[in-house]
Amino acid sequence: MNGPEGNLQLALDHASLDDALALVSRLAQFVTRVEVGTPLVLSTGLSAVGRVRANVPHPITVVADVKICDAGERIARSSFKAGADVVTAVAAAIDDVTWKGILTAAKEVDRANCTAAPILLDTVGRDIDIHALERFAAAARDAGIAADLCIHRPKSASRTFAELIAPFDRQARLFDRLIVAGKLNPSEAYPALEAGFDILVVGGAVAEASDPVQVWNAFRTNVDSYRETRVKSQ
Repeated sequence: MNGPEGNLQLALDHASLDDALALVSRLAQFVTRVEVGTPLVLSTGLSAVGRVRANVPHPITVVADVKICDAGERIARSSFKAGADVVTAVAAAIDDVTWKGILTAAKEVDRANCTAAPILLDTVGRDIDIHALERFAAAARDAGIAADLCIHRPKSASRTFAELIAPFDRQARLFDRLIVAGKLNPSEAYPALEAGFDILVVGGAVAEASDPVQVWNAFRTNVDSYRETRVKSQ
């Protein structure tokens, strides 16, 4: 699919696999990128990756939100073996050795049927080392492995999307794509894309809605609106 779904990632932050699969089933015709959230991995294990993929009738990218901070090679390898296309790592917690291990595991994966970057480096947490991000990006480039950068909105402070990107502006350009996460609602899709984000992580706004399809379609409408504006301005 080349529609608005290309800019949206559905996050399944459920503790119940049944609840997660029920949501996936309702949105199956729309989604192209689905995140098996950390609570789901912890409660169900990595087998959830295959179960989620099996509930969507077309090819999708599955992100295993394992939030690697140690044992990078082993956790990444297990996630890829379970069928994940992408693994996540916590930027504030990993070191160069852990990052190298993640890259080693990613190099072993056959990427013939997936164009997504296999690693998503997440800025969740505080005191992100900007220089470390540069080292991670350089190591990924040297290894020939694509990596995306996810910027998490702080839970306690309200910032514009441009303000979120600003501290990472130069570093963000070293990664393949820029992703934003953190309690997004449909009205924020347009300004997030306008600020420079490529993918929006959509979780609670859909999962907690009485009509998940309606909310997902609201995200799609706003993404489409941004795309149309860009085409007209070119």
